[in-house]
Amino acid sequence: MIDRKKYQNKHVTIKADETGKEEMSYYELARWMCLVEAIDFIDGKAKQLKLADDDKSWVKPLAIQKYIEDRTDGMIFELTNQGKV
Repeated sequence: MIDRKKYQNKHVTIKADETGKEEMSYYELARWMCLVEAIDFIDGKAKQLKLADDDKSWVKPLAIQKYIEDRTDGMIFELTNQGKV
């Protein structure tokens, strides 16, 4: 199990320009990446099932929240070990 507290205090620069820089903790970034991953999966499944664009029957906030919670540690691992062999 990953020490989430450690990654809540460890930051990564998201954007840097002449106006300054924006940072986010690895924990926050991991949770956002999990949300994007979940939405991408749902979108692919909706297209596969040929659901109409205005069909909102797939919206299951608790299931998405559970996915994010379950996947966060794995995503933190992937983000912090990217490129390491």
